Amino acid sequence: MESDSLVLAGSKWEIERVDFDRELPHLLSLIEKCDFIAIDFEFSGVGNSPSRGQVGVNHKPTLAERYKELCGAAKTYSIMQMGICPVKWLPNAPREPRYSSRPCNFFVAPHVERKLFKYDRACLFSASAIDFHLKNGFDFNRLYSRGCLYLGHQEEAHIRRLKRQRDEADATEIEPKEEDVPMLEEVRVQIAAWIKGLEDNPFDFLNIQRPEGYNGYQRRIIIQFIRREFPGYIGVWYEQHVQVQPLNEERERKVIQKKEDDFERALKLQRGVRYLIDKIMELKKPLIGHNLFTDLVYMHYMFIGDLPEDINDFRRFLQQNFGLIVDTKFLAIHWGEPNQSPASTSLTELGYKLSNVIYPHIEDFPVNAEQYHVAGYDAWSTARCFVKLSALLYFAGSRNPAPPAETDPCLDARKEEIVAALATRPPRAGYGKLVDIELEDKKKLRIPHRSSNFWKVFGGRLCVNGTVEGEFTL
Repeated sequence: MESDSLVLAGSKWEIERVDFDRELPHLLSLIEKCDFIAIDFEFSGVGNSPSRGQVGVNHKPTLAERYKELCGAAKTYSIMQMGICPVKWLPNAPREPRYSSRPCNFFVAPHVERKLFKYDRACLFSASAIDFHLKNGFDFNRLYSRGCLYLGHQEEAHIRRLKRQRDEADATEIEPKEEDVPMLEEVRVQIAAWIKGLEDNPFDFLNIQRPEGYNGYQRRIIIQFIRREFPGYIGVWYEQHVQVQPLNEERERKVIQKKEDDFERALKLQRGVRYLIDKIMELKKPLIGHNLFTDLVYMHYMFIGDLPEDINDFRRFLQQNFGLIVDTKFLAIHWGEPNQSPASTSLTELGYKLSNVIYPHIEDFPVNAEQYHVAGYDAWSTARCFVKLSALLYFAGSRNPAPPAETDPCLDARKEEIVAALATRPPRAGYGKLVDIELEDKKKLRIPHRSSNFWKVFGGRLCVNGTVEGEFTL
């Protein structure tokens, strides 16, 4: 494969926990090199409305109401599988120009490293989600046994606070209880006798123990007692005893540093697939998804933290932290001949309808089998639909979308931009068929350039079906 193609070090397109650390540098490199990246998630449940499914409920929610419902769902359920598909244009590829794609699939496990202060998560499923995923061959055992780890930014900040509080607590002396005094006096006698006989003792440490053992509180007051009463010595906490050792400041510094290093290594391991989301945000790579609004809500809660209360604050977060965002469902709605019903906008049906569109050419899926509702496959299918649809809509024409229905003043300038861009749209040529483009030119077809007015019309517009407005606009 030519050097500009997107490749991984390994041959597997599904990345498991045991592979992740080794593959991470290559995964980040894929994101750095790509022109755009498609994503897809599979969830343990979607929807948290108490009225959903009730007979006789005719209320059509507003976009703000749907957002609040999804915020509640994102707090309740989680992402179980994550698919990414970086894509890059290769103008000098052998035979003909094409898009190089590298889909990757990750099961995302809820596990947390034990070293991280016993921080835990709830893992909840809706019955309908379990039924749906089982029918589509989802391997729940693989999710838990081999799934990759993750850690949100807010979760990491919380764990760091727990560590700081523990460190402060460990450095704070506690007052022994009256009933502890005989035990401490016994410790004093043992240590004093040991120090007195050090010259004749082959061991430079003393193990303090008793048949019934010590609980955590007792070991702590013994250690602080040693530090206070015998300044040249320290107590080290072991499972069944406390060991007294001569103080060695260099050794103590190394012990403290090792604890810090172990903590940071545990955090690095736990961050897992969040590194990929962080890299997409850092580079502001164009982000493509199908029916993307729900994915973005869940992604924020799981990898960033609590969602903004107001939908406009969520809008501003996306505008500030991501580049171009495109919903292929929005593109699909406006593809087709005039006066005809739109093509099906489900990803599966859309994939079938576009399978006969040869150009722009994008590499086939690495496994010779359709795997809809597997996140990595759906991410690749989304990337393919994006490449085909954007070229069709740009070169052959389309139904021009109406300006956004949202009425918030924060969108006034965006609406003006869309109207101005619509006025520059070229004549509609073929309405979904590239009839006016010669074959030799078809081979060079690619998605519209990032600076094109096309993206002012079709970019940053996410379908939210079933709401009054029907669209979330960035």
